Formats: sequence, C-alpha cells, structure tokens
Amino acid sequence: AYKPLGDRGAAKHGERVTTFSTILKPQNSFKRPALGNITNKSTKFMLETQKVARREEVIRRTSIGTPKKLTPATPGLSSQISTVMIEPILEADNEYDIDSEDKGIERSCWQYAAEIHKYYLDIEVPHRPLPLVVHVDVNTKMRSILVDWLVDVHYKYNLLEQTLHIAVNLIDRHLEKNLTLPRARLQLVGITALFIASKYEEIYPPEAADFVKITDNAYTLSEMFQMEDELLSSIGYRVTVPTAFQFMNRFLKASKTVNTKTHLLANYLIDRCLQEYKMLRYPPSMIAAAGVYHARMQMNVVPTWSACVEYHSTYSVAAMRLCIKDMQEMMESAAAGVAKSSKLTAVTRKFSKEKFQGVSKLPLRFPVDHE
Repeated sequence: AYKPLGDRGAAKHGERVTTFSTILKPQNSFKRPALGNITNKSTKFMLETQKVARREEVIRRTSIGTPKKLTPATPGLSSQISTVMIEPILEADNEYDIDSEDKGIERSCWQYAAEIHKYYLDIEVPHRPLPLVVHVDVNTKMRSILVDWLVDVHYKYNLLEQTLHIAVNLIDRHLEKNLTLPRARLQLVGITALFIASKYEEIYPPEAADFVKITDNAYTLSEMFQMEDELLSSIGYRVTVPTAFQFMNRFLKASKTVNTKTHLLANYLIDRCLQEYKMLRYPPSMIAAAGVYHARMQMNVVPTWSACVEYHSTYSVAAMRLCIKDMQEMMESAAAGVAKSSKLTAVTRKFSKEKFQGVSKLPLRFPVDHE
C-alpha cells in the first residue's frame, strides 16, 4: 500500500498510515463541472473573434493558387467543410512527410499536424518553467518527493500520460511565480495541479473530493478550489502547453518506430525526467528527442537517429549531447537508487509492471561518446 505524501515516515513513529484503498472508499462528494469556474465574461467574445479570424484565414489560404470549384449548397456539415480545407504544410512528395499516410483517418487531423507541431516548437520556451534556484522554502528534494507521489496517484487513477506532464508543468510554473510558498502547501499545489490537468485532459476525470481524500484529508475542498484559482491566475490561465510526451509521440512516428517496447522505454525515460530538477534546463522537445534516441539505442534499432527524425525534432545528436549525458547519469542514478531501496521509485515501479512490459528492468546500455 502506498502512503500519502504527508504520511511519509509516519510508520516509524507508530502513527497510522492511510492506504489508497482507505482513502478512495466511496463517500458523498461534491462533483464540479470540468473547468466550469475558470472562465471570464470576455471569453465568449474572444472565442467568437478567434473563430471569425480563423475562418477568414482558412478562406484566404485556400484561395491561393488554382481556385476550388464550389458545389451548390447541400445539407450536411461535411459538404460545407470540404470547400475550405487547409492544404497540409508538407507536400505528399516531401521525403520527410509523415502525416499524409494518415489521410484516411479523419480524427488524425493530418492536414494540421505539421502546423501544430511547429506551433508547439515556437511556444515551448515561453511556457518552460525556470529551475528552483531562489525559492525560499521549497527545495529540489521536496519537489522530487512531490512528483514521485503524484506518479503513484496518477497511476492509481489510471490517468493519461499527458495529464501527468501537464500537472508537473503547472506545478513548476506556479512555484516560479510564488517564491515564498510555504512547504506545508506544496502537496496542495501538487494535487490541485493534477486536478486541473485531469479536468483538462480526461474524458471522465476523478471527482474533486477524490483528490482531497488521496491526501488523507490534509486539505479541504474549499482550500483546493482556492488554490485552483491562485494557480490558474499565476500562470495566466494558460493550461495548453507543449510537453515532452507530445513531442515524443511525434518523434517516434518520424523515426518509423513500430516496436511497442521502444515506445514504452522512451515514455519511461521522459517520465523519469519529470522528477529530476536538473532536467528543467532543457526544453521538452529536447528531452523527448533524447528519450527517443536512448530508447532506440537501448533496443538496438538502426539507425539510432535518422535524417527524418532530425528534421522533425530540429536536433542533431551533437546538439543533444549534454541532454543525453544528463539523461544517462539520471538513469544510472535511478538504477543505483533501486539497488539501495531508494524511496523515490514510483516511475521505476510503474514501468516495471507487465502493462508496460517491464521496460524499467531492462539493462542499461549507453554510448561512450555522444558526439
């Protein structure tokens, strides 16, 4: 049974340690609509303005070149949309095109994939939190303990990987804006960030009361809702951020990786990076690229780094040299920590399970020279 963050070490003093099964016992709880209380009066106007601007941009772009022949108006949304479809940025004959193969899959949005990826690359730096170099009461070890605990909570609730990555991003950005946050409220920040990320990403997020119970009721619902307002305000309500998980999926696709274990190993590597303070110095895209590089190298995939992956990631192996080196040291340290029964092993335990093909148990193989 896992211990809540606030109860770490309680067993040594003969105190009660609440397990997840006890905390998650069904009780009457208050269910809050997903993101229902973070809008403002101008949101509707802004959305309408954006829709108009986007529609004008679509019409402008599709009018360039050979005019499209418009068919007579017919009922049905699909017939109307087909007349204003944006052409993909990458042409079908581009040697690095990885999206047109999804043309028959409507939900893939293959026409926009390259444009979305470019946008994420453009905005990842402004939304990247700075390291905790001047925080008054919260140090890097406390942050690592918090993320380790959140990984357990995230796995217990069976949440999406993207949810975890967004939650950690929210935590770091809030800490960056609140340098005097007392350590007693750190767990509240963490569980609130996971609450927000769950409402943002999950189809069926856990109820608000479940997040309070998982802390052994160390906080109240009203305290969590108040922290939600504070956190969202501190980050300017910008919850949509590029994460290493999103970039990882893109780079794995560019590398033509079809082996499931390679996917899971890359996922394990970038999840481990969430816990490491020193990895905050690298943008999410570089962490994802280094994770894919390491995963392919560990699984003896040739080539380890292709021209297509370099094109989509914008990184050569030489450009990632320091990140690759830090990731190698991180994994060696993690392996040593498991051997010494380290307490911060949530990610390793998670990926040691059969569901993840036990990729965290694979022997480490790292190159001697990263040049």
